[in-house]
Amino acid sequence: MFNLHHCLAITSLIVFVGAAPVRAADDVDYVRDVFPIFQAHCIGCHAADDDQGGLVMETFAGLMHGGEGGAVITPGAPMSSRLLLMASGKLEPKMPPDDAEGPSEKELAVIAAWIEHGATGPEGEMPKKRLLRTPTIATGDGVVQPVTAIAVTSNAKLIATARYGSIELKSAKGTPFRTITTEKGKINSLSFSRDGSRLLVGSGITGAYGTVAVYSVESGEKLREMVGHRDSVYVAEFSPDEASIATGGYDRDILMWNTETGDLVQTFQGHNGAITDLAFSPDGKVLVSASSDETAKVWNVKNGQRLDTLSQSEGEVFTIDVTSNGKFIIAGSGDNRLRAWRLLSQDKPRINPLIATRFVDESGIVQIESSADGAVAIVLSEAGNIKVVRTSDWQQVATLEPLGETPSDAAIVDEGDSLKLVVALMNGEIMTRQIPRALASHANEEQSIAPIYMDLGSLTIVDEPKMRTSEDAMTDVPRGAEIRGVIASPQQADRYRFSARRGEMWAIDADAISDSQLDPIVTILDDAGNQVLRTRLQAVRDSYFTFRGKDSSQSNDFRLFAWEEMRLNDYLYASGEVTRLWMHPRGPDSGFNVYPGQGDRWTYFGTSHLTHALGEPAYVVRSLQRNEQPVANGLPVFDIFYENDDDPQRIAGKNSRLLFSAPDNANYTVAITDTRGQGGEKYGYQMRIRAAEPKFTASLVEIKKPIRKGTGRECVLKVNRMDGFEGEVTFKIDELPAGLHSTFPVVLQAGQNEAMASIWADEQCPPWEGEVAPQVTASAEILGRQVERSVGPVGKLTLAGAPQATPQIVPIDGQANGDSSPAVWTLNVTRGETLSARVVVTRDKDFDAEISFGKEFAGRTPAHGVYVDNIGLNGLLLLAGESQREFFITADITATPGKRYFYLDAAVDGGVTTRPIVLEVQP
Repeated sequence: MFNLHHCLAITSLIVFVGAAPVRAADDVDYVRDVFPIFQAHCIGCHAADDDQGGLVMETFAGLMHGGEGGAVITPGAPMSSRLLLMASGKLEPKMPPDDAEGPSEKELAVIAAWIEHGATGPEGEMPKKRLLRTPTIATGDGVVQPVTAIAVTSNAKLIATARYGSIELKSAKGTPFRTITTEKGKINSLSFSRDGSRLLVGSGITGAYGTVAVYSVESGEKLREMVGHRDSVYVAEFSPDEASIATGGYDRDILMWNTETGDLVQTFQGHNGAITDLAFSPDGKVLVSASSDETAKVWNVKNGQRLDTLSQSEGEVFTIDVTSNGKFIIAGSGDNRLRAWRLLSQDKPRINPLIATRFVDESGIVQIESSADGAVAIVLSEAGNIKVVRTSDWQQVATLEPLGETPSDAAIVDEGDSLKLVVALMNGEIMTRQIPRALASHANEEQSIAPIYMDLGSLTIVDEPKMRTSEDAMTDVPRGAEIRGVIASPQQADRYRFSARRGEMWAIDADAISDSQLDPIVTILDDAGNQVLRTRLQAVRDSYFTFRGKDSSQSNDFRLFAWEEMRLNDYLYASGEVTRLWMHPRGPDSGFNVYPGQGDRWTYFGTSHLTHALGEPAYVVRSLQRNEQPVANGLPVFDIFYENDDDPQRIAGKNSRLLFSAPDNANYTVAITDTRGQGGEKYGYQMRIRAAEPKFTASLVEIKKPIRKGTGRECVLKVNRMDGFEGEVTFKIDELPAGLHSTFPVVLQAGQNEAMASIWADEQCPPWEGEVAPQVTASAEILGRQVERSVGPVGKLTLAGAPQATPQIVPIDGQANGDSSPAVWTLNVTRGETLSARVVVTRDKDFDAEISFGKEFAGRTPAHGVYVDNIGLNGLLLLAGESQREFFITADITATPGKRYFYLDAAVDGGVTTRPIVLEVQP
């Protein structure tokens, strides 16, 4: 029970506070008098999305329902109402807490009078517009208000700029056209209708409400207003057909309005942070949203369904756009990066694959504006830096003059020969920057020097000890020489000068002779003794090694920070070594495989193999064109010189192999020494300076087990590439006996060194007479010539009965297309997508063991970048007694379109293969 003192205190609140009169109890109105007090002091902690103690005070129903401790208002009894007692400090805990300013005695008296009169609520709906009860702070003299939003008509004739409470319309030449005065509140968004007759304005009062209004540009009249957000509106966009308006703001909701009626049509909910930006696809089917919850989302406009969540960002996503062709989503975020996804989910949920991540600036990306033709994206950072990104390859092509101030908004004006970027700044200024259209083209880039291949005949033998006049002397050698020498003392470097012309392709082979202790390293110098630059590598994505370091030969389990944003065939730079990503991590306990995919790893640009520590920085890099200037994206640029320690492909082991393209007509010097700086009589070498001869050798691993009826056996096809040959190699096989079939011809894709082939037998395959050992040949086009090599027999083929388990791949839900024969069907997969098929096994009645189809290498002969996905720790596996399993096939965004055979290899009877299907990768 409350004591008499408490009762008298409450009664005194109802009657008067000091000398200040209060309204009589029957004159207190909830909307006019009571709710503003709650809004000023209580709702910050008792809103629907922050209901401390379970109490929601932003609605009358929530207030009267009470919180976790029950009702807080007892109509007619102020002295029994816990809310009033806590607010007046008569009941613990006092509210609001933490020494926050609570209601004044006059405001407490108003609440008490309202409760005493019955605590009646509002008649009808609560008014949507509310003002914050905050002190008014006058703007100082001479202070320029920030420009908070900007928009340009599609014909570039009018520019609208917004400051607090007003919008100024000017002609493109700067002539004032009209000023529109709005209600109080920061204007965060401006958009013109397509014909420029209407202006869409997003605004509101922070902590109170959000408003969207449509104004007539001609008259300045407010045509329509939509109020539904519970806090400021940050973005408002017309749909492409202008029938709808999408809005978003601090309250985390996305609202869709009917433009003509102003009716709320749809609410999109799912973000956990403020909505910072919105964009429609050109056809209006899809809406994409950016949020401070570090995600972007894709929505179906018609039904409000969330189609995908793009969660790769490591910071708030501030800006988002869809390219004019509707193919890509572009977003910028607080982690300094631009990201691009291929837009696939339009009618139903689908994965929209991330196709590019670019580190653009040292500060967060706050604005992206795409040109009308979609050729370039203009990226603005929080620091006021402006970068131009070409959308054909997502490369940064220019850095414009910095703004020197944080931008608040930007718009592009098309001026024909160039684009003009108009930028609003928080210091109240409007700045412009010109953007040449030529930046969108690849034509202005200087291409690599055209290679020249030579035939120099036999090499001239050079005996280094006989020719050398002193230890430090330079030795001139013919064009095309074989040199025999010795690193006779520690730190000695033997140098050989030869002449070369621009574009000539040379190969330098440096080998330790038999029983030599030399570990050779070769370097190419110019006439001034400086190292010759091979290329410059621009870092476009930063990372580091996680989980564990790497030794100098390992090619698997490269665990890298933010690996999800890396692409197959990306070059990876770490401490001077350049590798290349070959296979994505498979499952939760794996990392990238780098080229060649297994075995000792390869290096690129002539770099040498190194050991890398846990936490060591690594960068995704691209090679700059000759004379191309690096862009200022906040990441380093690495100079790579003509130098090599170990053969990049490890064919020659620790011996050196260096491919040299002469940059100019000049004399060049090859310097050879010991990597460790050692020397002596047993440090002999043989070095050849010769004309490069792109070529390959081919081999195979034969089939040695009988081919089981209804299944196949696999052979492995291998290629060693030399002197820069990277092209396709096609393997063919002689004619097979009746009843046998194969996946030949097999095309080994450019840059790869291994492929598989299968030979399988029909269930009723007839036996053949005599020994069958079909021959395999390999061919390729090299420098305009067809080069063919005999590989050897695929093996001595024999036939046996069906295995204990016969596997086959079958379609799911009618996926089969265009069967070329009863045994082969086609499965279509689009780059960037994942689909499923089913493996079915017919078991002998006495065979119920588990059957493995492999782990990261499950799935044979598809295009590089097509793989069996979601394999888990155990790979693709049928458990004991199981007869079928659905599995998933993913085509990476980098996969080459076209048709290739696909089959599985089962660990049964030494490995039997399924009949192949045709897997067609579509763009």
